[in-house]
Amino acid sequence: MIPSKLLNDLIASAIGAKAHYDMWWAQVNEALPHFEREMNEHSDFFLACRDAHYTAFFVHVARLFDHRHDSSSLFNYLKAIRNQTDPARMSVLDARYDSLLVRAKPLLTIRHKTIAHIDARLTEKDIFAPLNITWNEIRSIINDTAIFVTELAGASQPGEVGIPRDGRLSEATIRLIDALRSNKT
Repeated sequence: MIPSKLLNDLIASAIGAKAHYDMWWAQVNEALPHFEREMNEHSDFFLACRDAHYTAFFVHVARLFDHRHDSSSLFNYLKAIRNQTDPARMSVLDARYDSLLVRAKPLLTIRHKTIAHIDARLTEKDIFAPLNITWNEIRSIINDTAIFVTELAGASQPGEVGIPRDGRLSEATIRLIDALRSNKT
């Protein structure tokens, strides 16, 4: 595997996970109390957007933590750089990855049972309940993984590799919804 190709794919997945989570969160949480009328007027659009962003952020997170030997994932990137990386540094990277993986496992379960393979017996609520995870924890996992990818890329800030800063896409989503109100004729 070519480490540079893997790293570019990791950056794209980190961008996707963070961007789609932020846009989804803006619509289901931040915008709803203030723009309910506008969102109801265009409900078909906003329902489709919410579903698309929800699905996308889980898919991007799952890509980052995929363990298949042929996937562009953190696991395979670390494997690909192992022989060219100082053993002490590799030990630190492995420990950080292992910590992120433990935290991400509930997201992989959610993706598996609600998106990739919809569980025939359990509702989404039934799937989330035993995982005992909050949306803020999900955001934290996504953000921490994006920071890890940033560091693997040798950058000091996520924006240096195109990962949006915290809140940027939420703010943009809110401004777009607000434009519906402002441009009403």
